[in-house]
Amino acid sequence: MIGNFVLEIDNLIHFFKKQTQSIEGFFQSLGIKYKLSLIIALVVIAVLIIFSVPVLIHQKAILEQKVEETCRISAELLSHNVRDILLCKVTNKCEPEGLVQEQIERLIATDLSDLNFAFVIDINHELTLKPDSMRKYLNFSSDELSDLLRIEKTDKRVNQDYIEYYHPVRVRVDTSGRRKTIGVVGVGFSREAIQGPIAKTRTLIYTSATVIIIISVLGIYFLAARMVTRITELSSAAREIGAGNLDISVNPGSKDEVGQLAREFNNMVNHFREKLHMQKFVSKLTVQMIKERSGSILKLAEGERHSVAILFSDIRNFTTVAEKLEPEQIVKLINIYFHLQTEMIEKNGGIVDKFMGDQVMAIFPTQNMLPSAIAAAVAIQRGIREVNRKRKQQGEVILEVGIGINHGPAVLGNMGHKLRMDYTVIGDVVNIAARLCGIAKAGQIIASMEAVKNLNGKYPTTRLQPIIVKGRSRAIEICEVDYDRDVIM
Repeated sequence: MIGNFVLEIDNLIHFFKKQTQSIEGFFQSLGIKYKLSLIIALVVIAVLIIFSVPVLIHQKAILEQKVEETCRISAELLSHNVRDILLCKVTNKCEPEGLVQEQIERLIATDLSDLNFAFVIDINHELTLKPDSMRKYLNFSSDELSDLLRIEKTDKRVNQDYIEYYHPVRVRVDTSGRRKTIGVVGVGFSREAIQGPIAKTRTLIYTSATVIIIISVLGIYFLAARMVTRITELSSAAREIGAGNLDISVNPGSKDEVGQLAREFNNMVNHFREKLHMQKFVSKLTVQMIKERSGSILKLAEGERHSVAILFSDIRNFTTVAEKLEPEQIVKLINIYFHLQTEMIEKNGGIVDKFMGDQVMAIFPTQNMLPSAIAAAVAIQRGIREVNRKRKQQGEVILEVGIGINHGPAVLGNMGHKLRMDYTVIGDVVNIAARLCGIAKAGQIIASMEAVKNLNGKYPTTRLQPIIVKGRSRAIEICEVDYDRDVIM
């Protein structure tokens, strides 16, 4: 038996736990405006219950007390008014019938609108009643009349339709103060009419509570809807940023927390936009280094040795061309060729380290760095040739470039001052690449023979005269890469 009881308790706990989880899941699935509306509604209901129920109980008690007092006084008043009349009848000094009816009619004619009937019963069980229509209702038996004549104080009886008060009519019979009952009076009040004010008060409280709840819920719903709309705007703006659109802002609309959030969001977007624009002026190599070292302090001379391929590209006869053009035209023209070169370098895994006047320096740190560098150079020369063909047809100014490529070990590190750094590559490999670019004619790609040998003859080349580089005791063998043949992969 104990085992069954424990099992039932366990099942009950499991049931309530499951219901709680269901309610919690339902609440979490609701939108913010519905959550706030529900919470406010529950709070308002709780407050109204806490404050209205005691008031209602207290007011009900006061009303019942007042009604009780009014009804009791009415019965006592009627008893006092008919006492002399009944005493006169007991002593056979008068005929009280008309006088009793007159007192009852006076009582009914008062402002006691809830009084439905009144009656007097003498010691002979004779009933005088007004209105007469209630006689069937007050069809007392002899025993009931005898019981009524034995009461010594006000008696209250409640039935389905009426609240009745009975009060004895008593007189003093001797000098000792002994009293005798010579009759009883009764008054009947409509139970519905007496309880009407209580019901009206209850209805008023319930109606007021309902109206307050509806107004509160609607108010918080529209307020929450406005807040949610702004939060939704923030969410949509965040998605736009995730998609790469930084030309977006959110109207704060207020000075509250949501407005502050919108302002901080706009500040964040501005920082992103500034950062994005700043990255255009910083090499991807530098950006990559910063990401890898995020959270650490960047210091000077933080160099790392790497094997890289370096590509230099320089526009030939640029000074002569620039003399014939306005500054705005020069910038527009050179950007056309810089754009083409940057695309080809990045397409082949390279990184544009910097633009130096009309010169481009690119680094290829990938595993297939040398083939990638040469492939980028070939793509650049072929692309420029196609661009120049179209520009010649339109009678526009054209530019041509010479490219130098070298391969070898170099040091990548932070150069400059602690307040102004540049993450770049330095070493002999860079100097030689720059020298090769310097001797390359328009449309040429020149690379060191040592670098090309590492490609196992995959690229057609033409050997050129060796060059002497300052600081080196031996001449450097160089060659020209032929990009007019399709054997280049």
